[in-house]
Amino acid sequence: MLPATSQAHALIPGTGEFSRGLLHPLVTPAHVLLLLAMGLWIGQHPPLRLRVPTLLFMAFSAAGLLVTTQVSFPASGYLLLIAIALLLALCVLALVRIPVWAGWLIIAVAAFAVGLDSGADRGPMLAAVVTTYAGSWITLTLCFLNFSFYTALCPQWKWVQIGIRVAASWIAAICLLLLAFALQGPTFT
Repeated sequence: MLPATSQAHALIPGTGEFSRGLLHPLVTPAHVLLLLAMGLWIGQHPPLRLRVPTLLFMAFSAAGLLVTTQVSFPASGYLLLIAIALLLALCVLALVRIPVWAGWLIIAVAAFAVGLDSGADRGPMLAAVVTTYAGSWITLTLCFLNFSFYTALCPQWKWVQIGIRVAASWIAAICLLLLAFALQGPTFT
């Protein structure tokens, strides 16, 4: 009879705003897929130069989080995240090398979209929203850096590179399934 307000980031009971923000990217499938695909893709381009990609990712994910305080990301917006993850996974699979500027553009768009998709419910407490966003931003940045760095550390042995491509194929398969389910829409029998 007295419904409570909806809380999109209240994933784990007993956690505070900062903890919810830290955990949000790790429990959202589209975010995990995108961050993994991006890490595999960046790590496959030796020598690893993370300065510009990291600055782009940090700036555009923060910008996406800031914009989401004013504009709501549509529920279907996660399809963009899945599509970018699919594109990057296919690039890893096919060993496609794209121009540096195009890679930077992909990173900027992906970071902005994941920032937009990480928005919390706007409540009366601005400090709570800012704290949640700070947690999300930290986790997004750390995942981006770690996935890229550790993929780049993998030796160039053929079997290791095959393992990376197998991981990319799983990411691509999951992305295709998610896109198929989303595009199918609800069915009632």
